[in-house]
Amino acid sequence: MNQSKLNVKRILFYIGITFLALLFLIPTEWMIISSFKTESTIYKDMSSFMAFVPHDLTLISYDQLLDYYNIFRNIINSLFYASLMVVLGLIVNSFAGYSLAMYNYPGKNVILIFIIAMMIVPIEAIILPMYLVVNNLKLLNTVPGYILPFVANVMNIFLFRQTFITYPKELVEAGKIDGISSFRFFFQVVIPTSSSIYVTVGVLTFLASWNDFLWPVMALSSQKMMPIQVALNAIFSDREHIFTNHTMAALTIASIPVIIIYSIFQKYIVEGAVRSGIK
Repeated sequence: MNQSKLNVKRILFYIGITFLALLFLIPTEWMIISSFKTESTIYKDMSSFMAFVPHDLTLISYDQLLDYYNIFRNIINSLFYASLMVVLGLIVNSFAGYSLAMYNYPGKNVILIFIIAMMIVPIEAIILPMYLVVNNLKLLNTVPGYILPFVANVMNIFLFRQTFITYPKELVEAGKIDGISSFRFFFQVVIPTSSSIYVTVGVLTFLASWNDFLWPVMALSSQKMMPIQVALNAIFSDREHIFTNHTMAALTIASIPVIIIYSIFQKYIVEGAVRSGIK
């Protein structure tokens, strides 16, 4: 009887989460389907269930969008910025997190308290001082000026620290006895056994860079260097050439890299979140 009740609860649980998943997917489905419809078809279906049904599909919205905007150049820019930020961020933040987790030195607790305190400071509070620093260094409208201010991330440092603090220190001591240097131990032992947190932080860093709009507007002025979010804003503002179907096509194209990344790395993201203590 108890087993029967447990099975019923489990079935109801899976039905519930499936319903919630479908509920959250409805806007995405409408976006993708609408990107393949004409403007008149979208508004004709707007007040009925047909808005979510694929019919009278066409590629005209994509053809017209690509005629007006070179959106793929903006996507390549965003992929380049995000990839560079992921690589540099993983190196810098994992080093910092490993240091806070495994070594004792004067001021370590003060640094940790500062990192935790900075986690609650919104980016809007420091974006102007950051801009002034980059401007004084003559790095505006350059890749280093755009990337470097966001390489070190207090949240990512904390996530790495929470993961590495559970690492057996006896293993580190054994490595020292065997004559393995700290850097060699870190790269040959720690990184391979902590792949889940690296993937988690890498995905979070990629998404933060991909979705960033405020900093690119401030730090970049060249149209050729603009990332996808700035391009989307320009597309949304163009009411002379761009209509609803074009907007949905642009959003669909911009969503593809994010969907691919989540599909590939979702298992590692969950594992990394559990290991770092995220609830």
